[in-house]
Parts: sequence; C-alpha cells; structure tokens
Amino acid sequence: MRRRFVAGAAASTALLLSLTGCMGDDGERTNTGGMQLSAAQAVAETSQKTARADSFKADLTVNGGSAQGQTDINLTGQFRVRPDLSFTALLNKAVLSGRSVPGVVGSQGVFVDDTLYVRSQRLSQLMGGKPWLKIDVATAGRLTGTDVNGLLDEVRKVDPAAQAKMLTASKDVRTVGDETVDGVKTTHYAGTVTVGEALKQLDSEARARLQRVYPQNADEKVAFDLWTDGDRLPRKLVTKWTGSTGGENGTLTILYRDYGKAAKPTAPPAGDVQEFDLGRLLGGQPN
Repeated sequence: MRRRFVAGAAASTALLLSLTGCMGDDGERTNTGGMQLSAAQAVAETSQKTARADSFKADLTVNGGSAQGQTDINLTGQFRVRPDLSFTALLNKAVLSGRSVPGVVGSQGVFVDDTLYVRSQRLSQLMGGKPWLKIDVATAGRLTGTDVNGLLDEVRKVDPAAQAKMLTASKDVRTVGDETVDGVKTTHYAGTVTVGEALKQLDSEARARLQRVYPQNADEKVAFDLWTDGDRLPRKLVTKWTGSTGGENGTLTILYRDYGKAAKPTAPPAGDVQEFDLGRLLGGQPN
C-alpha cells in the first residue's frame, strides 16, 4: 500500500503536469494584451506557450495520507526536456507513510545521457568509495526489478507543457483573479478534470505510460489550481485528489521559475564517480 500511494502521488504529478488541452468556457474573461480570453482559451494558450519552453527550474512538494500514515516529499531541481530529458535535483524532505526515510535527505541526483548519478552520504559510506555513484538505468532495472525507465517517465511529466495539455480537458475551468506568486503577477485559474478525459489529450505513447502507472477510475476527478504569468507560462500548479479506494488522498504543488535560464545539467567529474555495485552494497561479492 505504501508503494501504491507513493506511485499514485508521483503519477498524479505526472498526470496533471500533462493536462492542458480542452477546457470548457465558463464565460469569464482574462485580459491579455488588449484581448479578452475565456479561461479555457487562456489555458489552451498556456499549453502552446509552454511547448516551446525547453528548460526551467521547479520546486515540487507532495503531501498525502492513507491508512499507513502521512507522506511528505519535497525536492528542487532544474530540468531540460528537449531534445532529451536531463535534470539535477536535491531531495529536501522525505517522509513516507508517517516515517522519515533515514540518510536520503540532502541527496542529489543528476540525469544526463541516459545515465543517473546519485550523491548520497549514506550510500557513499556503504560503498566506501567516491562521492558520486554512476547508475546505468537498464542495469539498475534488471538488478533491482524496478522499472527505472518508468520512474524517469514520471519525471518527464514535470514538463509544464505536458501538464498544461492535460488540464485542457477540464469542462469547468474558471478565472479566479489576479494574484502574486514569488513576486510575479499572475492570473489564477481553477477547475476539475477527470482522469479519463485528461488521458485522451495525450499522444498514444504518453497515454500508455500513464495508464500503466496510474490505473484508476476514468471518472475520478482531480481538482487543480493554475497560476500563469504575463507571458502565459505556469508559475504555480496545485492539484488535489482523493482515491476511490483505501481512503488515500494527496496534494501536489509545483512552483516554476527561470524558463529558458536553467543551466544545462552535466555529469560529475569522472574522478568523483564510481560505478554502482549492488552486490557490494548488499554485502555480497562485487558485480
């Protein structure tokens, strides 16, 4: 159940980061450069604008609960989504099912050229070597039985363009008003969207990934709040969901900044890197 909730939280993040395609028109209008746009039109324009944003910085927070306890995760990072995914991230908080995860807070991750590098004081001590561990995604998946590529697919959904596209499936989006987020003037929109309609906005490949990791009732609703700046780029996204089974619920909050300004992630210096050795980590023979 713990794993299912965390996977659901991550998938909800991915799902709602991919949502911005066919919202309804409630008659409320937003003034944009002298043009009056409905809330649905404004969100659709956001989807188009963010499709050209290849890099950004983001702060992500997941809060949720289930019968097993509270889950709180926070990470910050910078992401480049085109032409290929690369990112750097720092884990600031990790509480799963009411328990703090020892040794992981403060861990760093870098993903470039289909290779994941992890810097963790706890892992470095266990491995007894250099500060960065180099993890081949395919090998790690084979040795641990974990769908590492599936996890990376979730990270890809942090792409605000993907998020915006899924949200366009909302039929009740409305303009809330003008608000300031991180010192930036924004327009606040709110609405709901069903999982099934949101998935229809994605291409077949992205839809297949989400259906695999987020197999929930197609009629289940997710509530969202979206704040966009004067360039119609997302500055904040909050999504809330309540699972139809198990009493699970959660809130995902993402803050965006520095579109087009995020540094290109690079691999750590070769002299600071050692190959990840699962056998050694588990106390067995090196691989």
